[in-house]
This record gives sequence, C-alpha cells and structure tokens, in this order.
Amino acid sequence: MSLTTLVTHLEPGDGPAVDARIGSALCLAEAQAARLIALVFAADATSGSDAELAAAEARTIARLREQAERRGVACQVRARSSFAYGIGEVLADHLRVADLGVLTAAEAPAAGQRILLRAAIFDGGRPVLVLPEARPLTALPSRVVVAWDASPAAVRATHGALPFIRQAAETIVLTVTDDKELRSGQSGIELASLLARHGGKTRFSSVQRGAGDAYDSILAAAGELGADLLVMGAVHHSPLHQLLLGSATERWLKLGPTLPTLLAA
Repeated sequence: MSLTTLVTHLEPGDGPAVDARIGSALCLAEAQAARLIALVFAADATSGSDAELAAAEARTIARLREQAERRGVACQVRARSSFAYGIGEVLADHLRVADLGVLTAAEAPAAGQRILLRAAIFDGGRPVLVLPEARPLTALPSRVVVAWDASPAAVRATHGALPFIRQAAETIVLTVTDDKELRSGQSGIELASLLARHGGKTRFSSVQRGAGDAYDSILAAAGELGADLLVMGAVHHSPLHQLLLGSATERWLKLGPTLPTLLAA
C-alpha cells in the first residue's frame, strides 16, 4: 500500500499551533508524494463573531496554500460546505475516499476535537495518524512500535502502517503477555516475520501488564524503546463494558496521545 491521498482537519486560528498542524500534514504529504485534502472549519470555537471566524479561516487557508506551494505539495482546501451533517460526518466522508487521516490532538482534547477523532477512527474506514500537539511531525518515524493483540482492529492498524514500517529504521512488535492468550498463528513473532517480508526491519518484544492495564504497559514500553510512532487497534466497547472493565481507547480519546499514534478500528 502506498499513500496517495491524505486528509487533515485544521482548526482556524493563528500562531505556532496552527503552523505546526499545517507543517505536520505537509511534511507527511511531501515525504509520501501524496495529495493533501485539508478541511478547514471550526470544531471548538467558543467565542468570536461569524465574521471573525471567517477571517481566521481565510488566514489559515492562505498560510496552508503558501506553505504547500513552497513544499511542492498538491493541496486542495475544502471548507464545511453544509451544516446538514455534523463535523464528524464531514471528516469521515472525506476519509472514505482517502488513504490516511492526519490529525493533531491537544492534551485532554475538547469536545469538538473528540467528536472529530471518534468519527475519524470509527466511521472513516481508514487508518488515522494522530499527533500530539506538542510533537509535530518533522520527519517520517524511525522507530515504530506495533501494539499487537491479534484483534481485527490491530490487524487493520498494522497493515495501515506498512508505508511507515517499510521506511522505519526499526519496527518492534510488542505483546502484553499476561493480557490475553494468543493462539497458534496469532503470535507477535509470526507478525514480525510477516512485516519483514514486507520490507520492515522487525523484531519481537513482550512486556508484562502487572498491576496496571495493558495500555499503560504499552505506553511505558514504547517510551523505553524510544518509539516515535505507536500503532494500535481501536475498539468501540459497549457502555456497560466501559463501566465495568474500562476501555483503553476511551482513555486515549479522553487524555489525548502522548506520542504519534496510528489507529484503525
């Protein structure tokens, strides 16, 4: 799989945060020689008149086009053309005819940003790369950690990450050994061999969950391994399951990413 078309959302505004979001999306598009579709509309606007929001949108679009031209990236800007659909539906619709979503999330994302993230991950049908606001993308990831539990979501996330895995200096397939039992044919060792056949420089590693949950163990291990991209499946549990057993995906949506994360459902 190669990346030919990326979709991103840009919150209209000014300052370094907006420039970082623009730069991250353009960096990836340039590295992959891909076309970028940029959706520019407010998701979390809490103040300002319609005229002020429109002016901020125009400034953001102008900066995006200027930087895209400088980098030689084919970029198409699309505003929110209809209010008949929610912001999440608008983003999901565009993702369905693209290869990858590229979004930036703040720490403890606001309501509108969570709507976009949830829609992108669960309704868009494509993998989504989510970047922490504090860690904009300046180069392709060199060390990838694949959180592997053999779930269908993890399978889709892993295959969605192949363009990054092929170019990374190292990819570590990581399994939490005391989280769930993997049957023969599901092992992380076999996945590492598959990714190697796809051109990845792979190895297998495992970690104990211990007293915490699997997500905390994965994050800790990814930090120790020096990962600059985490790949994991996203699972939508029922409200009862979340109440009784919790959900790593829901925690991630609430807290935001701590390192670049590629997800698929």
